[in-house]
Amino acid sequence: MKMRVYMMETRSARKRQPSAGKMFMKVVAALVLLVTIIGSGYAGAVFIKTQETLAKTQINIPGSKVSSKYDDVPSESFLILGTDETKKSKERNEPARSDVMIVGILNKKTEQLVLTSIPRDSLVNIDYSKYDVPYGKTGVEQDKITHAHYFGSMDKSNSYNGIKLARETTENLLGIQIDHVVKVNFQGFVQLIDALDGVDIDVRYAFKEQDSKRKAGTVTVDKGMQHLTGEQALAYVRNRHDDPLGDIGRGQKQMQVIQAVAKEAASFRSLSAYRDILDAVGDNVETNLGPNDYTRLADFTAALRNTTEYQLAGEGYIGISGKWEYHLEPNQLEQVKSNLAKAMQGQQVEPIKEETDPAQSTTEEPVTETEAVPAQ
Repeated sequence: MKMRVYMMETRSARKRQPSAGKMFMKVVAALVLLVTIIGSGYAGAVFIKTQETLAKTQINIPGSKVSSKYDDVPSESFLILGTDETKKSKERNEPARSDVMIVGILNKKTEQLVLTSIPRDSLVNIDYSKYDVPYGKTGVEQDKITHAHYFGSMDKSNSYNGIKLARETTENLLGIQIDHVVKVNFQGFVQLIDALDGVDIDVRYAFKEQDSKRKAGTVTVDKGMQHLTGEQALAYVRNRHDDPLGDIGRGQKQMQVIQAVAKEAASFRSLSAYRDILDAVGDNVETNLGPNDYTRLADFTAALRNTTEYQLAGEGYIGISGKWEYHLEPNQLEQVKSNLAKAMQGQQVEPIKEETDPAQSTTEEPVTETEAVPAQ
């Protein structure tokens, strides 16, 4: 049965007075914007200030434009990938799945930020024809969107083929061009939240979850307003097996943590914590954003107070392949695509309201979180 959700309402608030016009604070302001864009708890690329850290995080993704190309455009788009990559798995050259996929559009004309969460198991068209990957994947086929980064990473002709295929697949799904990509792993998220001394979250239900090292049942989170550590916040945004709304609920929690992280970042003052944040960023983030991008984005922090959020809705079940799949609702997808196209053109967009019936719907996969390589 199809899952339909209320899209979150536009958030607005009174404008705050700007701080002193020092470059340090301008850069911090730009990176507070990126907290929201990068979000879902995977906000590792915020607070990048030093050239050293920027050099460690910046990568060259084939097909990306140079920063100067964005000076006179009405909007910029971002793809945020939160992966299950660890330091050890990276050393072993193991491919990683993108458990979190969020698209952000910064409308520079209206100073609006539009965020769209894509469930990781969404069944979409992935074009493998330009990539050298195993399992007989040689053309366009229906596959889970999380596999774009996973299988793309198996093509070793370029270190960033996983990011590139994930971007291409997202562009094809949503009908927009993706300008910037930010990839953050789980450990970076944990370190960032801890550097901010935790975040305040109103937790909808109590649960136990694995930690960032994949040890099952080691993190406990209680229901109600909680001050969460990095490990607890990660467990919260990853958990779906205990959530009545499954993948839909996880997308909503990611958006919830976005706001909490942005709130903590806005009050950031500690220089010692700042160094901790830089350490978290430098070791756990890959992005094609460069120094000019951050200084340019500093002019649009008002978008933090004018956000619209979409969650792609659909229906989850075991398909003919015998594997769990999430089938996006076509009409709602077209509405979201239409609004994203308008935002890219500099037009203000509104939320999409649809009714939810969680008691009669499920998006939950009845298997463990770690998924085996698909048999072909």
